[in-house]
Amino acid sequence: MTNCMNIIFDLGGVLMMHNMPGCIQKFTRLMGEKNMQQVLGLNPNGEGSADSLMEKFECGLVSEQEFISTLLPASRPGTTESDIIDAWVTMHAGIPDEYWFFLKNLKNEGHHLLVLSNNNAIHYRDILEHYDMSCFDRIFLSHKIHSKKPEQKIFEAVAQYLEEQGWQGNRTIYIDDIAENRQVGETFGWETAENIHFFKEKFA
Repeated sequence: MTNCMNIIFDLGGVLMMHNMPGCIQKFTRLMGEKNMQQVLGLNPNGEGSADSLMEKFECGLVSEQEFISTLLPASRPGTTESDIIDAWVTMHAGIPDEYWFFLKNLKNEGHHLLVLSNNNAIHYRDILEHYDMSCFDRIFLSHKIHSKKPEQKIFEAVAQYLEEQGWQGNRTIYIDDIAENRQVGETFGWETAENIHFFKEKFA
């Protein structure tokens, strides 16, 4: 890659590995399958019910305090805040080393790296504890922008940042595993890739 690129990564679906079976197992143990589905909104197949507490918390529309205080009364006796946090962060199993080395190499080559995600405060705090995110020029999280993807606000914030940095003349690639999010990105003139491997094949 000889020309500098602006590369926008979706943190959740593109960079992070997932452990939904482990998350479901922990929440089932804490609150039972019925409350896991009805109160949290997490189904045994790993999907979140529409407009559920889970989905709202994922997108930052519910605070960490409200999330925990809603789940505690629906959990088994003896359940603590730490138990709920531990069960929740199990969902995201981390960024693989091979991805991390790839990001570092891109940064060393002079590309501008950005992260865009709907990760909530608990996930983001956990990520910061395990990874040095300094290779990213900017991190955009919808729980700070208060926008549920694929609504425009978080994408508009990224586009505005690129313009402010004077990077709009460079090639901008948006990597996201959700097709509708890539379609929104394309409205800003961003090229898109569905995953890191697709990006390597097409743009590297």
